Amino acid sequence: MADKLVRETPVEFFREQLAKAMEHQRVSTSAFTEYYLVNLLTTCVRGELLPPPEPGLEDSPLAVMYVKAMQASRTERARLLRAMGDTALFVSGFFADSLQRKLADVTYYRAMGGRAYARLSQETSSSFAPAVFDELSGRFGEFADVLWEVSEASRIQNSSHSIVQLYERWLQTGSPRSAQLLASQGITPMAGEGGRH
Repeated sequence: MADKLVRETPVEFFREQLAKAMEHQRVSTSAFTEYYLVNLLTTCVRGELLPPPEPGLEDSPLAVMYVKAMQASRTERARLLRAMGDTALFVSGFFADSLQRKLADVTYYRAMGGRAYARLSQETSSSFAPAVFDELSGRFGEFADVLWEVSEASRIQNSSHSIVQLYERWLQTGSPRSAQLLASQGITPMAGEGGRH
């Protein structure tokens, strides 16, 4: 009897992984925000997230994108703010480890992404979008932690984090997920040690 080959679309895969991570971290959200996050992950996998770079600015810092957005027309501003927020959320969640010991660290990405979504929530006029972007702004760190867990579950080889890396991330962000992973290693970070909340 031949084994059946089960194929799962990226949307189905990320919907399932996101639901597991949200349940595990006890994070709940609206169906619209959950759909947005699944769509974000799916488009990032396809490489469709970032706006095309301008000549001479292949790696535009988020702050430069923000300034450009504020100087752009309303439609272009909304596009740039969304790209900026999406990029910051995806990178600070899915690829947070790549930001260790960088000038633009996880804290910078979270602050800039939250700011972009907050501004976008004020500028968007569709019926559900302002609420989604407002929630993404206000709960940016929570959603980045959820994407971090999805990232770990998506890796072919799930490498364990070094305790030092986890502790540094906790010091930078105050992430409940970092604290939980440290606790599973027998280390209980104390609020007075510098973790942000």
